[in-house]
Amino acid sequence: MTFRTRLTITFTTLVAAIIVVISLFIYFFSERYTRNEFMTRLCERAFIAAQVYLEEDELSRRSFEKVRNQFLEKLPEEVVYIYSKDREPAFMLDTVALNTTDSIFDYIDENQSIEFKMNGRQWIGLSYSDNQGEFYILISAVDRYGQSKLLNLQRVLIICFLCSIFSVYVVGRFLSRQVLRPIAAIVQQVNKIRASNLHLRLQQPGDKDEVSELSRTFNQMLDRLEVSFEMQKNFISNASHELRNPLTAISGEIEVALLRQRSPEEYIASLEILHKETNRLEKLTSDLLNLAQTGFDEAEVRQEEIRLDELAMDCAAEFRQYNLRFLMEQMPDSPQSLTIRGNYSLLRIAVLNVLENAFKFSDNQEVLFELKAREKKVILNVHDKGIGIPADDLPHIFQPFYRGSNARGRKGTGIGLSLTEKIVKLHSGFVTVTSDEEKGTCLSIVFKV
Repeated sequence: MTFRTRLTITFTTLVAAIIVVISLFIYFFSERYTRNEFMTRLCERAFIAAQVYLEEDELSRRSFEKVRNQFLEKLPEEVVYIYSKDREPAFMLDTVALNTTDSIFDYIDENQSIEFKMNGRQWIGLSYSDNQGEFYILISAVDRYGQSKLLNLQRVLIICFLCSIFSVYVVGRFLSRQVLRPIAAIVQQVNKIRASNLHLRLQQPGDKDEVSELSRTFNQMLDRLEVSFEMQKNFISNASHELRNPLTAISGEIEVALLRQRSPEEYIASLEILHKETNRLEKLTSDLLNLAQTGFDEAEVRQEEIRLDELAMDCAAEFRQYNLRFLMEQMPDSPQSLTIRGNYSLLRIAVLNVLENAFKFSDNQEVLFELKAREKKVILNVHDKGIGIPADDLPHIFQPFYRGSNARGRKGTGIGLSLTEKIVKLHSGFVTVTSDEEKGTCLSIVFKV
């Protein structure tokens, strides 16, 4: 069952239930009003009958019939009983079967009047006092006019119910089509999007409603997917190229060494070249695996409580043999102000990459490593006095395998900063870089705590 059909049926059922409740409400009070109105008329006729009969002691049946027909509106199938106090018939106009009169008289003695329905007829009985004594007045009739009105009301309510339900269903189908039209348009647009055209986006309605929010959210997801696909494409292309270089060098060196018999010194030189290229290949492979790992979603990365001051000291200890100056300034009183949730191993890789780059591109000159805490932020600053980064290269330094124009002659894979940025973003932080060519670079890693 389609959502449109389910929505229409639900809407129709809800309206049908409301109409049924309203119809029952109308019929209940109409029937109650009709019954009370008829009982009121019966009561009035009971008093009139008693007055007419008891006004004249010798009033005959024919005389009463004449008075009733001349002055009173006769009720359908009306009968009148008047009983004396000893429960003997004193006057009867027409007769119908009436059983259990004693129980009726007992009830009148106790409550002064009685109303009941028997064999499709409505009865009313009451006690009446006159100078001749106490009497019981019983009068009955059939409310044919009221029953006719109620029957007509039933038919009208049923017809209105059926017509209303049909109209509601038709209108519901139309409205559901109008309501779901934007969603149908979204489905059509989504069906056109493939891996080859991830640049396509959904049209966002101008209204700030749920459909617009759905389109906006889906477009944001497409943005992330497009970036992921593009990164994957670049990663595979660049990784294959970077891996091919050391493998080609290793293969070429082995082929050259095997061309002829060589001296031990030449073999040692070849082995040193192979060792160098092997180390380069190992480092590149490790960096590529780390870079691939940071493509995981934050929820999939093992989370733990990490003290950033302990992380900084651990990373600084790795470079204790280098010219590193480590400073901790503006430390908060509470350790919680230096704690974030994340993956310790990945964060350690990110910081070590930055420190390694600082020494590599500054020819082992002094590097300043600072840890600062301020305004619910923890900042790790790395300052070096190296070759710096050209202004034209700054916008591209976080791209995988990208290397600055002044760094081509130095060892590296072009993965370190890209890896660092990914890890920091994975932990809800960000990286900023300021640099002056030939003067040095300052890289800052900022975490919110």
